[in-house]
Amino acid sequence: MDMIMTIFSGNTIHKYLKPGTLLLFIFFAIISCGGDPTENEGTQDPGTPPSLARAHSPATVQLTEQQAEDLSIQTQTIESRQISFTIEAPGQVFASPERISFLSAPINGRVARIYAHEGEHVRKGDPLLELESLEFANLVADYLEARAEIIFQQQQVDRLKVLTEEKISPERTLQRAQADLNRAKAKQNASHARLHAVGISEGTIQQWDPQTSEPESRLTLYAPITGVVNEHLIDLGQSVNAYEELLNIIDSKEVLVKGFVSASDAPFLQPGNPVLITERSGEGPASGSRLKATVTSVNPALDQENRSIVLNSLVETRNNWPIIGQNVRMTYTARAGEDAISIPMSAIQFDGSRATVFVQLSPREYEKRPVDINRATADSAIIESGLTAGDKIAVTQVFSLKALERFEQFAD
Repeated sequence: MDMIMTIFSGNTIHKYLKPGTLLLFIFFAIISCGGDPTENEGTQDPGTPPSLARAHSPATVQLTEQQAEDLSIQTQTIESRQISFTIEAPGQVFASPERISFLSAPINGRVARIYAHEGEHVRKGDPLLELESLEFANLVADYLEARAEIIFQQQQVDRLKVLTEEKISPERTLQRAQADLNRAKAKQNASHARLHAVGISEGTIQQWDPQTSEPESRLTLYAPITGVVNEHLIDLGQSVNAYEELLNIIDSKEVLVKGFVSASDAPFLQPGNPVLITERSGEGPASGSRLKATVTSVNPALDQENRSIVLNSLVETRNNWPIIGQNVRMTYTARAGEDAISIPMSAIQFDGSRATVFVQLSPREYEKRPVDINRATADSAIIESGLTAGDKIAVTQVFSLKALERFEQFAD
């Protein structure tokens, strides 16, 4: 390189070389003096370009004194606490499981008499209808026969005991009579159980005398609960089969209200959470009715029809409301965890689909930080990750901070 400088310091080179030739001469001179690259000193790393460096580090916004004064940004200090919010969901009213009863025919027969009709109030134990059934008459006859057999066999055993003690009758005869008595008792027990199964009370059975009673052919069915006959499924004189449904009774003093919430909202709700039940606008004369209740239980799986989690609430009716079968609106008071973090929606900006907030590092410096939202409401959002208690976030002029952050990014 010193040789090149010497050549160019002389005046002779200017006399013989044209400008274009001079440039070529310089190029070849540099190449010839380069030497082996391994002998040169290590080259310096120029470093990561500012635009790439910002992509791997938190984006910050540094305000000037004038900008900080003009924007006058308000901040909020993050606190972890118990957070309550409301969840709206559709609901439907059903009969309470303990206050609805379906009356079925316990045996084949024919409807011979109807005591209570649709809409009539009945009390538990009131007669509802009578079934005329030859099958029932046979059950009664079997029971009376079994009781008569027991009486006879018991007399035989008592007589043979005396004869056996006096050595008049052999022991095996007494044993055979005892076995016959046991079989008669077993037959009576089976008949007794069948009579209970068709609804005959113990008091009624005990009143039957095998010597004087005649087999009954009519079976009376009684109200299992107090309530109102809701629906008749039979008519007078109609033949029915065993286990065929005849009518149902509903006590509407208490109803079951089912709310249908999304699977994402279900973790915030559990038994004991308050709920406000309101009537949907325009449905029925009592439009605007409302009741306060609590969640009684939560179904563990999705409802296949609604693809929702079902929340059950047992509710005492007021002025015959809610009405079974009615659609209602459920407003649940949900609660997040005890250390949950909630921030105003005004503090959140979105970069594409990613939510971000501006965390104050100093009075004039803010860091743009991504956050994960657990649940958003109209006014606030519950944060799952990205913020901790004690952080200060900007709740005003967030759009201006985003614009300044973008400006600094493009300026780099």
